[in-house]
Amino acid sequence: MKIKIKLIAIFFFLFQPAIAADLPKEIPQGSLVVGQSLDADEVIVDNNSLKVSEKGHFVFAVGRDHVEPISVTYLKNGSLIKIHQINIIIQDYDIQRIDGLPEQMVTPLDDEIIERIIYENDLIKEKKKINLDLTYFKDSFIQPTEGIISGVFGSQRILNGKAKSPHRGLDIAAETGTPIYACNEGLVIHAEDDLYYTGGTIILDHGHGVKSIYAHLSDVKVNVNQTVSKDDIIGEVGSTGRSTGPHLHWGVMVFNTYVDPQLLLD
Repeated sequence: MKIKIKLIAIFFFLFQPAIAADLPKEIPQGSLVVGQSLDADEVIVDNNSLKVSEKGHFVFAVGRDHVEPISVTYLKNGSLIKIHQINIIIQDYDIQRIDGLPEQMVTPLDDEIIERIIYENDLIKEKKKINLDLTYFKDSFIQPTEGIISGVFGSQRILNGKAKSPHRGLDIAAETGTPIYACNEGLVIHAEDDLYYTGGTIILDHGHGVKSIYAHLSDVKVNVNQTVSKDDIIGEVGSTGRSTGPHLHWGVMVFNTYVDPQLLLD
């Protein structure tokens, strides 16, 4: 199966001998920004120096709640080439109420469960810090499974009447066993059958801090350190972890900043 969907994460191509094309003046919250500069050897975004590939590719994320203009600075051998400012388009986020979850999946009280959650959260935090030289992120992304969109990025989650963290990805409802495909070429850095909240979970690394996560799987079909191609089957839809029915939770992040997967699709 091939779900051919063009990347609309924002691409900017800047060519020698000088930057010939400006970045846009505004982008929405939750954007993945992919760029290339053959002129600059260093790109700084809001005082953070980005990894720049040999061919000039770089990437950064605009978080859900980011509201201030972004300053992008281009340098060559330490000398300033250009500074560009990008304004942020403020998004309206939904409120989503989900009831009927086991209370231990909403507000755990058991010490063993709390200890497990802390351990698993720390494990995932370490995976997010990985900064590989891969540049798979520059290629187009595809939707990883077919189904009905049942949850969107950024929505405020109310679980069993309790306000929780905003939703960090896209939920796609489908029957248990529906194939899940890699949204882009990547290296498997995490493959686990049973995390407490996310159940069967896979994380692919696409380079420069860009990662995709697939959660609630009924079957994990890949192993850590395996390289997968875009559209390879990596697992199957399930309802493991904190879930009220079979679906895929698909998230995309740059280090610890999550972006809206729907902005990657056209």
